[in-house]
Amino acid sequence: MAQKDLRTLIRLHKWALDDKQRKLGQLLRFEAALYNRKNLIARQYAEEERVANENQTAALTFGTYVEWYIAERDRVIQAIEENKLEILKVRDEILDAFQELKTFEITQENRDKREKEELERKMGAVLDEIGLNLYRRKKSEEAELQKKPASSS
Repeated sequence: MAQKDLRTLIRLHKWALDDKQRKLGQLLRFEAALYNRKNLIARQYAEEERVANENQTAALTFGTYVEWYIAERDRVIQAIEENKLEILKVRDEILDAFQELKTFEITQENRDKREKEELERKMGAVLDEIGLNLYRRKKSEEAELQKKPASSS
């Protein structure tokens, strides 16, 4: 029963580890999307700046665009930093979960090994007993055979 409970714990910890790894994958994809967003708005800024330098009408609205760009860039940078902290946190959780899982797996392996050794020891004792009984029976039969010729003479 204890071994079954430990196997259940192992399955539970594997599931928790998989869940944390999925969460890390989502965070890494989100980080990539944030970097893509940062690069996109930087390219858009360069394009808007080029257009403003070429067209006086566009230059009139460029100041408002610069304000939006700075606010958006800062927001993306802040989101990247927050996401990096979350990634570090989840990586630590994964490391802890993996260590716990390995502890349970090693404990279960040791239990299984001890159980197998105990079973082999018991089987060895049973086989020894069978061998001893066969030896006794053979000796008894030999003694019987030796008595019979002596009594018939």
